[in-house]
Amino acid sequence: MTAKKRPDRKLAWFGCGLLALPVLAGMTVEARAQPATAAAADQGGNAMVHLIQLMVKNGQLTREQAEPLLREAGQEGPATKRAHAAKASPPAAGAVAPPETTAAPPGSVRVTYVPELVRQQIAAEVKQQVMQEAQDEGWAEPNALPEWTQRIRIFGDIRMRGEEDMLSGNNFPGFTDFNAINGSANGFDTSTLGSAFPPTLNTTQNRTRFRLRARLGADAQINDWVSTEIRIGTGNDRNPVSENQTLGAGGDFSKYAIWLDRAYIRLKPTTWLSFDVGRGPNPFWTTPLLFNEDLSFDGISVHLEHAIVNDVTGFLSAGAFPVFNTAFNFGSTSTSTTQNNSHDSYLLALQAGGEWKISSDYLAKMAFGYFNFLNVQGSQSTPCLAPVANGSCNTDNQTPGFVQFGNTLFPLRNILPNPSSGTVTSTPEFFGLASRFNVADVHGEFSVLNFHPVDIVFTGDFVKNFGFNASAIAARGPSNNFGSNNAWSGSDTGYLVQVGFGHQQLERLWDWNFTLGYRYIGSDAVLDALNDSDFHLGGTNAKGYTVAGNLALDRNVWFGAKFYSATQVSGQPYTADVLLVDLNAKF
Repeated sequence: MTAKKRPDRKLAWFGCGLLALPVLAGMTVEARAQPATAAAADQGGNAMVHLIQLMVKNGQLTREQAEPLLREAGQEGPATKRAHAAKASPPAAGAVAPPETTAAPPGSVRVTYVPELVRQQIAAEVKQQVMQEAQDEGWAEPNALPEWTQRIRIFGDIRMRGEEDMLSGNNFPGFTDFNAINGSANGFDTSTLGSAFPPTLNTTQNRTRFRLRARLGADAQINDWVSTEIRIGTGNDRNPVSENQTLGAGGDFSKYAIWLDRAYIRLKPTTWLSFDVGRGPNPFWTTPLLFNEDLSFDGISVHLEHAIVNDVTGFLSAGAFPVFNTAFNFGSTSTSTTQNNSHDSYLLALQAGGEWKISSDYLAKMAFGYFNFLNVQGSQSTPCLAPVANGSCNTDNQTPGFVQFGNTLFPLRNILPNPSSGTVTSTPEFFGLASRFNVADVHGEFSVLNFHPVDIVFTGDFVKNFGFNASAIAARGPSNNFGSNNAWSGSDTGYLVQVGFGHQQLERLWDWNFTLGYRYIGSDAVLDALNDSDFHLGGTNAKGYTVAGNLALDRNVWFGAKFYSATQVSGQPYTADVLLVDLNAKF
């Protein structure tokens, strides 16, 4: 046993010498020093004890290897041993006593000569250790950027799209463009119907469009628990669900507008809890049946995710979001100094769910959500004279900021007869939402991973608007969703079913996926302003099929294609087939 330990002990003593180099470098060194004093020798023994203890702390020696070395280092120093030997054996008569050494100045230590080869080996090892530490901590690279730049990440994506909108010639041509009316200064004068017509949507003429979506963002890790993100993107207008810019829409190669798409702060005090404040991504697990995939949310949200039992993780998301905020000076116009009450709209939402890893081959996920839209429903104004020259009635601010297609709308203004004539000479109208929206959502997903990375994923989503009241809507005198018999019809439910095959993440050349689905969405099941903008060309009151596929051309570059075939659920006929062909790149 002793023979085996001896080489380890020699190696350990040599390691002690290596670690002692930085200490010795600061001391007074003499290449061929005189014998050290007893005090210096004893001091050297104590220093060696500290060095051995340091090697144990750094993991270079085990406690078992260090114990015999500590015992040896703790014995008497060389000078003390010589003094004891001299007392035991006095020098013989006539012997010449060794010259006494001169005491070293306070604070200095003399060490014996270190061979050049050993010094080079020590220097090489110290340099290697320092460089490794510098590389790990990121301060050794020449011309390195400041530390704060390492906490910022730039990212973005570009999508080039070819879009073919195929509309049936048998579609009803008179669907009103409510966005155009509500966005105008004086609305539309309904008293002129018959001699004049409101602006209408194109539902009968095919269109070919080439579209661009470009986004650029940056996120920054402020500290261990606070981060931020800012992202800008393209877009034709203030549309919340599309960042597409139609090429050539402005004519003569005119430049495109850039919009602020996201700007939020994320607070993450623990691994399972986070808060988003500002304009951030969708905090809920949803499908395009309820919210478009490009939609960003204004407000504050909280997300919790934590293991419940083995293989089951629960999550909870909640938030409060301003949907509309009344203009500060609303009501004051060129014809009136009256300021009207605000009518702010909010979304209060809560979603809870869980993910169950049944086995390595099967995964199930389910969530239940409730989305309560406060004050989005319009109301009829108090009696007012026909507004002229940008005048207003007190409910003009209850027009939805944006609609796509499908939600039931009704006239907001209650216009009085002209006092001088006793008749209603004009009825310039704006239009508001006829239904309340308190939407419950049940979303589930089941994944078959037997052939991973080629997976099979089944998805289902069901929504129901508990704020829908058919009789109350009919009593408001709705302006759309009439059938061929001129009777209003609407519905409050929707669902989506689909199955996907292939790679869930496109990471390398020839990765692929394919999706086939069917959806049905009633006229007032959800807010049409916020859901899918491609199916039936956006909105609600539609049913039909979807087919989609993607193919990776390289890392972060992929080709995609989608085909939507949809027709109206109720009311006048409106069929729309849409083909999208995309080339995507991200960084």
